[in-house]
Amino acid sequence: MRFSKKSEYALKALIELAINHGKGINITLIHDISEREDIPPRYLEQILLNLKNSGILASKRGVGGGYTLDKEPANISLGDIIRVVDGPLSPLGYSKKRGQIKDTNEASYVVREVMEEIGSAIKDIADNISLQDMAKKVLDRAERERNIPNYVI
Repeated sequence: MRFSKKSEYALKALIELAINHGKGINITLIHDISEREDIPPRYLEQILLNLKNSGILASKRGVGGGYTLDKEPANISLGDIIRVVDGPLSPLGYSKKRGQIKDTNEASYVVREVMEEIGSAIKDIADNISLQDMAKKVLDRAERERNIPNYVI
């Protein structure tokens, strides 16, 4: 299974918003996210609008306007985000329910069954990683980078 560039951009933008949320910054400008995360601003605007329409984000228009999380980062899962941006989580296009497609032989049935198991595992993992978890990993990594000793003389 591959994540689209759109999902990657959505995750990067939402992690940025979650970190800002943790710092008490309520509103973040699209321009700021775009620059920090190297995301084309017009494309980011479309992604954030989609996330807003799904209830993950809220926006404020006008001076001092921008985007903010509409839910706590702990209540937004990786699975929620990917489903909004890319649709259902299913490996290799195996999203059909049993009985909707007639398997032509035993091998086809087994392949479909294995793909359903993989899809289930992916969903379990994605639904149990929160935006807060991802933001914490980013902050932890940044902290480790700052604490690397510099032995240059």
